[in-house]
Amino acid sequence: MAIEFDIKKLMEEPIKDRFSTLDNARTDVLTTARDCAKLTLPYVLPPDGHKETDKLNNPYQNVGARLVNGLASKITFTMLPPNNPFFRMFLDATIKDNLKQQSGGGDVINKAEQLAVTIENDAQKLIAEQAMIVPTVEIMKSLIITGNSLAVKIKPTTPIEKGIKVYRLDSYVVQRDFRGNLLEVITKESVSPYALPDDILEQLDLDIQDGDLKDVSIYTRAVLRGGKWYEYQAVEDVVIEGSDAIYTPETFPYMALRTTAVNGDNYGLGLVTQHLGDFISLEAVTQLLFEASAVAGRVIFGKKPGSVLDIGELNGADNGDVVEGDFDHDLTVMRVDKQADLSQAAELKKDIERRLEQVFLSASSAVRHSERTTLGEIRYLANDLEISQGGLYSLLSQEFQAPLARLVLNEMDVDMQGYEFVPVTGVEALGRNNDLNKLRQFSSILQETPVLQQTIGEYFNVQNYIEDVTTASNLPQGRYIKSQEQIQQEQQAQAEQQLSMQGASNAVNAATQPPKQ
Repeated sequence: MAIEFDIKKLMEEPIKDRFSTLDNARTDVLTTARDCAKLTLPYVLPPDGHKETDKLNNPYQNVGARLVNGLASKITFTMLPPNNPFFRMFLDATIKDNLKQQSGGGDVINKAEQLAVTIENDAQKLIAEQAMIVPTVEIMKSLIITGNSLAVKIKPTTPIEKGIKVYRLDSYVVQRDFRGNLLEVITKESVSPYALPDDILEQLDLDIQDGDLKDVSIYTRAVLRGGKWYEYQAVEDVVIEGSDAIYTPETFPYMALRTTAVNGDNYGLGLVTQHLGDFISLEAVTQLLFEASAVAGRVIFGKKPGSVLDIGELNGADNGDVVEGDFDHDLTVMRVDKQADLSQAAELKKDIERRLEQVFLSASSAVRHSERTTLGEIRYLANDLEISQGGLYSLLSQEFQAPLARLVLNEMDVDMQGYEFVPVTGVEALGRNNDLNKLRQFSSILQETPVLQQTIGEYFNVQNYIEDVTTASNLPQGRYIKSQEQIQQEQQAQAEQQLSMQGASNAVNAATQPPKQ
């Protein structure tokens, strides 16, 4: 018999101290992540104690920012395609097999698939209405740079709120077991005291009449106990009464994301972290070229000691004036003969950029530099680069897409009409496009086979083919194709019309024929 967990006892633990303990244990993780952000997008994880008015680091190169932004957009549109549902509703396999063996089970399966398409399209509309793509892009940027991000599914209460709330790496802590299963999450947010209720202000001994109150921290803690998630909040050390909540794994709104899943690690390693050496080298060589070019671009003249040249007269001379002196011997120009060294540095910079572009799936690196580069080469190399990031896609489909699909369906409160559906994400969720391609290939093969062209009409079920094409295209059934009942009614009406016309024609013929003698 399961033992019910007492959340009241958990709320007695100082949540602020617990956050500090877990935060101190990941100091090296934050330091490395900030080094990565410094060379790419510094705002993703600014330095400790950074304020909005403080100046962020400006790298000498913008390659890192360009690559991170580009890859983040690609991953986002893979996770949440703008024109297609990111998950697919499958009828339970056991139920589907049982229906196939029953009389009329095929019609039930077709209705279930029609309902699945409707649910998928409604979920896609909800994602668009709540603008979930906007925060998802920031999630992917943080994952690429720091290797970690925390996303929380919320229900927007104002027009400016998005359906997903994002936390920076320095604003939350997590704890996992050896297999990587999430056990605990604590978030930290700064809020103005003027937005707090009166009872909390009294416990904090704060007077809102004071016009110079500093922001306070709100901590939200969620722990897994006995297969359920228990959540509560505290302002500094004061627990907020009534903030406790219980979630099942299916309704838990927190998604602690990472780009690598290493047993025993609480946090992941970002793609920038894995290639930090190239980014450091690129920053150094870019700074070298910038400073060397600035020195080489300066024009400074030197005058030979004892020369009769008058510096004042020379500086004040206008265009076309005559100045007395021997310019060939008495005047020299400072030269920086570093062209060979700078060319080597420039080549090294190009090599580093090319390597990073290949890792970050930049299209410019996938093209062979020639006048006869074919589109097939670009597609082949782009597909090869996509495969190289397959592990990240699989991980995010499990830790981001799958939970988000369940949370979206719970928020929609969908009527399953008695069917048992299983939401599927990842590569399998892309199956409808594959189904449509298979149907096209099947139709083409039948049309290209001479033996079948004469007899295909006897065996081909047009109605089922049309329904499968409609389902694979994510289109509503019955909107474009006539139902069997409608076809029968039209056929009956047409037959009645023909009989009526035939009767009228016979009457006309009878009236116009001469009488028999």
